[in-house]
Parts: sequence; C-alpha cells; structure tokens
Amino acid sequence: MNKHLFFGPALGLFSIVGLAACGGGGSSSAPTPVAVTPPTPTTVPSTAPVLTSPAGVSVTEGATGSFYTATASDAEGDDITLSMLSTGDAAAFSFDAATGALSPAATSLDYETPLDANDDNVYNITLQATDDTGLSSQMSVAVSVEDVRDATGFGLDPNVPPAENFELIDWRLDYPLNSSGELTGQQDAPSERELVGLETANPALGSVSAPGEGFENPTYFFTGADGGLVMHAPVIGATTSSGVRFTRTEFREMLRRGNQSISTNTNSSSNGALQDHPNLNNWAFSSQPQNAQDEAGGIDGVLRVTMSVNAVTSTGQDNQIGRLIIGQIHGRNDEPLRLYYRKLPGNTHGSIYACHELRDGDDITFNIIGSIDDDQPNPTNGFLLGELFTYEIVAEGNIITTTIYQDGVNLGEAVVDMDALDSGYDIAAEYMYFKVGNYHVNSTANASEFAEVTIYEFENSHDGYDF
Repeated sequence: MNKHLFFGPALGLFSIVGLAACGGGGSSSAPTPVAVTPPTPTTVPSTAPVLTSPAGVSVTEGATGSFYTATASDAEGDDITLSMLSTGDAAAFSFDAATGALSPAATSLDYETPLDANDDNVYNITLQATDDTGLSSQMSVAVSVEDVRDATGFGLDPNVPPAENFELIDWRLDYPLNSSGELTGQQDAPSERELVGLETANPALGSVSAPGEGFENPTYFFTGADGGLVMHAPVIGATTSSGVRFTRTEFREMLRRGNQSISTNTNSSSNGALQDHPNLNNWAFSSQPQNAQDEAGGIDGVLRVTMSVNAVTSTGQDNQIGRLIIGQIHGRNDEPLRLYYRKLPGNTHGSIYACHELRDGDDITFNIIGSIDDDQPNPTNGFLLGELFTYEIVAEGNIITTTIYQDGVNLGEAVVDMDALDSGYDIAAEYMYFKVGNYHVNSTANASEFAEVTIYEFENSHDGYDF
C-alpha cells in the first residue's frame, strides 16, 4: 500500500491516508461530511460596581489632609466614576473624584465644636460608584472625629500678657536675665507685684504692655499662639545665685500676695530665736511642730498643673541630656520633692520621675512613667513633646503623693512617706513653697539649645490660705 501526505487549511496539520493499490478497475467513494452546529452564546447581564472601602473611619480633630480613600470594583471591568452625594454631613468634607480621597473641608473638624447633624462627632456621608454603562451603587460611611488633648477649653486669650490669663499675684518669677538684661551673673527676678503690673519691672528684663496688664518678655516669658504661658530657659544664663549652675524660667510661690512687709523666706528676731521658721509667705507640713504651723501662711498643700514640654536638649553630659524640673516642693535648703520630665535623643516619648531629697542628705528616686536612666528605652506610655498632661502634688503631713493624669485618667503615681524614710522635715526650723515651670537642669549642652514648656492651667492651695 502506498502512503501519501496531504496538507489542507481545514485540517491545520497533515493527515496520513492509506490508499489501496488500483486494480480490477475498482474505485473508492469519498466520506460524507458531518455538519457541526455552533453553541448558542449565553448573554451575561451587566452588574453595578461595588464600593470596597470601609464603611467607617476615624480621624483626629484638626486634621487637614486626606484620611480616607474610597475604592470600588466592577465585575465586567468597566470604568468606574466615584462621587460623594450632597446629603447628610457632606458639607464638612471635600472629595476628590479622581483619587477617591476624602478630606476635611476648609473648616477643620473640631471635637469641641461638632458640625454633624446630631452633634455627636459622627459624620454620615454617602459615597457612590458609577460604571460607564450608567449602573451605580451607594454606601454610607460614618466618619468619627476623635478628641485630641489640646489647649481648647482653657479660655485663654493669645493676645494678652500672661497675668491677664493667670492669677500671678502669689508667684515670683525666677528668670535667666540679670539687671542689665544679659544672660550672665545673677538674675533679676520680677516680683509678684511686677508680674501683675502693680509695679513696673526693670525694662531691661521685658515689657509691660499697659498699666495693670503685667510683665512679659518675647523670648523667655510670653503668651503663646494658643493662649498658653510659654516659659523658655537657655543652657547658659543668669542664675539665682553664684553657686547655681542651671538656668530657669520658673515661678516661686509667694503667699504674701504682694505684701512686701512680709519677708520672702523667714521670720527673724533680735535674738534669732525664730530664724528659719516659717512665715506668712510660706507654708508648713502638718507634721511639723504646732508653733511652726501657727507662724506659716498655710498648712500642707496641693499643686495641680496642666502643661506640655515643647523642647529639651539633645547634647551634654549623659545624666543631664533632655531633662528639666517642672514642679517642686522647696524647703529652706533642700527639696522634699522635685518632679522631672526627661526625653532622650533616641526616644519619641519622655519619662516622668520624682526625686525626694532627705533633709541634709541624698536623693531617693521614684520612677512614675519610664525612668531616670540615661539609657531609658522609649517609654511609649510617656509624653511626646507638645503633648498635654497634668500633674498633681499633694502634701499631707509626712505623705507626699504625686500623680500624673491625662484626660482625667491616672497614668501613674509616686508616694513619698517621709516618716518611714526619716526625711527630717518635721521640725520647726523649716518652711516650704511650691515652684512651677522650667528649671533647666542641663548646663553642659550646646549653647544654642534650650528647654521650653507651656502651661495651660495651674493652681495652688493650702489649709488656712484663703486664696
């Protein structure tokens, strides 16, 4: 049998066909073709696009940029157009159809002044996705505005000197300028009367905007843009005395409230019998002898301060980098309590700790948030620069309790039992006063560095002190 190869376009490949040898005049017949009926195509109906982004999102108050991106898909792969319907709380937002980005409108979202329909800080909007066949679907999105701890609600005026926002008649200002207005030598401290404008302060130190308005300095002691009281302390400056290394812009409590017939520190007599006892300008612990309590301007005390730390140093000796004292109970020579904020250069958050100084003795440290350590790991439960927090120092007899709060939540505390520690302050020859602000305890940093705090609220009280 002979074999022949045939190529044909209908086959798309070659076929091998066997042919019988011709003989006897016989012939073969061709195969009958079979007709093939193609299947009937099935018509798939078009569907509307589907929004795939979340139906809820949170945004912090004051945010100005995009905080949510709308997304959608289409089963048929049709082009999709995104939009925001002008219903509900849509007026509070701006929507970019090209990118799907949702942002606050020109007026930023303020938790304290909600603009949503029912004033609950949950804004309801409707997003729509439309394909190029005209089919569309919609989705409701709830935007929750989160509160940020800020200066809102303190009622502070950014356009007035500090004494117009805060009662300063029972505070004196320790300050980094000398009487010539220079950052050297011994400071010239504006008195409580000068702070509130009852007397004119040394013009080299700052300025008084108008009679009765009070003292301010545009670099070291001024009202910030949010109304807070800014207290700025350089690395190098005038100090309280020749033996002190550190600068400060810090308040010293003055219970005499401008009555300068009462001395700053102590009673005295011709024979010195009352030397170093309390006087009406200072206070005593209720654990001190009764005669000391009788001579004092108040008994025990509470100091409560809401503030932020804006800047710290990043250079200097290891044990000084990034630290400052934000509050104190100060005695005649020693400090029953010093409260520190410290943020190390490699950390985003700062620690808070307290030190109790034994009378004529050593310090005992109480870590509250993070620690005093020079290699402190980042205390993520601590405070960022610029973040508001509140501290409260309560002195009752031999117990000093320091508590750190934020938004009313107790974040940590330290309790100093001076009786158990035999601290030595329960004697007649001692007197106490609070200090508040920015005692910059780093004298070894680069001279261009500084520490800065802003105070938003502070109050002091004592038993027997009626103010």
